[in-house]
Amino acid sequence: MGHIGWSYRGLPEFEGRVASFLAEGHARGERQVFIADEPKAGLWPRGLVERGDLLIFSTVEIYGAERIVDPPAQRIAFEATLAEALALGYTGLRVAADNTSLTSDPGRLEAWMRWEDEADSLMRTKPITGLCAFDRTRSAAATVQTLMGLHRPVDL
Repeated sequence: MGHIGWSYRGLPEFEGRVASFLAEGHARGERQVFIADEPKAGLWPRGLVERGDLLIFSTVEIYGAERIVDPPAQRIAFEATLAEALALGYTGLRVAADNTSLTSDPGRLEAWMRWEDEADSLMRTKPITGLCAFDRTRSAAATVQTLMGLHRPVDL
């Protein structure tokens, strides 16, 4: 599937629909990763989390308290997560992330745009499927339009 984008309206829609995206990865033997500002582990099947099939992270855990992405560092982190998954017998990674807060001001958006180029390069060469999601209720329409233009859109 590669690097895809989705814009949604409100966190309940994101959390509800992203479950099918991750379930598809589970069926393919991929390790799933869910990233959100305030992830709720209780939304997900307990067994998936306990076995490590589904990793759940907050945006701050992945991108730091400032939420400004460092593209080379993020590439290294994602490659390490992929290497661990492959060593454990998974076929790859499937990442679903609500990236809205990472694009919430001009500095963050600029850093995020650099990461998009790096992420495209990474996903072309590695078994990673990434879903970048952006909340239309918390972002300017022009920002969402720009971000969606960087991805192959998907309708979940």
